Amino acid sequence: MAPTRRTPWAAALATAVLAVALPAAAWATGGAATASATPAPPDPAAPAAAPAPARACDLPGGLAELSGLAMSRRHPGVLYAVNDSGNTNQVFAVDCNTTSGRLVATYTVTGVGNTDWEGLALGKDAGGSPVILVGDIGDNFAGRAEITVHAFAEPEVLADASVTPTSHRFAYSDGRHDAESLLADPVTGQLYVATKLIGAAGKLYKAPLPPVSGQLNTLSPVRSGPVFTTDGAFSPSGASYALRSGGPLGANTATVYDTAGNKLADVVLPAQPQGETLTYADCAGLLVGSENDARIWRVPLPPEATPGCAGTPTPTPPPRTRPGRPGPPPPPARPCGSGWSWPWSSWRSSPP
Repeated sequence: MAPTRRTPWAAALATAVLAVALPAAAWATGGAATASATPAPPDPAAPAAAPAPARACDLPGGLAELSGLAMSRRHPGVLYAVNDSGNTNQVFAVDCNTTSGRLVATYTVTGVGNTDWEGLALGKDAGGSPVILVGDIGDNFAGRAEITVHAFAEPEVLADASVTPTSHRFAYSDGRHDAESLLADPVTGQLYVATKLIGAAGKLYKAPLPPVSGQLNTLSPVRSGPVFTTDGAFSPSGASYALRSGGPLGANTATVYDTAGNKLADVVLPAQPQGETLTYADCAGLLVGSENDARIWRVPLPPEATPGCAGTPTPTPPPRTRPGRPGPPPPPARPCGSGWSWPWSSWRSSPP
């Protein structure tokens, strides 16, 4: 949707009114107008302004229709990304440790198509290993009787490969809905889908725990969410989650909730042409992206939106490398680590 524009005559009229009114006000009050223009001294008790968003990295070519983003749990600084409908059935691993994002691996998900891949999340299988979850959940015209989530092991080595997923089928308990947000609770392993509505609040739905393979699982409503929700994710601590109201029909904010659904904060996001994606960089910040914009932004969270972050476990150890290649040094311990958990244990992955 195009931004609202002020018509030229209205702008000219407003300028003329100000040109007359401001000098008159200054004449009427004498020196008071000048005195009032002097800025007041800063209030030492006022809270400091939140840090501004910063450019994290630029995506490589081939991700113009970015629709899902998730931070790796094995590879520090690596993001997984997917394109939406009309694109390939592939998950891309992007090194975002420098501002020039680098494609390091492409994973082709075999045996499935990309009807409308809109969500991406990470969990763990029953053995504690990270699992990539791909949400084929988009439904712009409410024409799908069921949606699907594909799961495969997060690779220990970043290299191009074909992977065979375990796929789980879902249907909403109250009819068909469009959705672009897939979330996985890192503590309980609960899977959630947040629906997207134009001009009205969507809903957060939860899946059975665990979902049953080979049958249709029911998604049940839990609580309301923002208008036009385009992505969501759980904090690594599991104590909160964020839902993005994206453009062009959303508010361009991320709303952070605790696990009971109480709003903790509304966080303004950078202006983007079509804000589609959100994931947690760590407990203290989000990463957000857009279609038709290569830039990934890191958005700091206010303290009230970071519950449970101190003292959470450190990230999964760094990956093994191919024989004969030195591996990266272990990452430093971080106070905002991961505690991911996912009950699915059935997955298969072909070797790189």
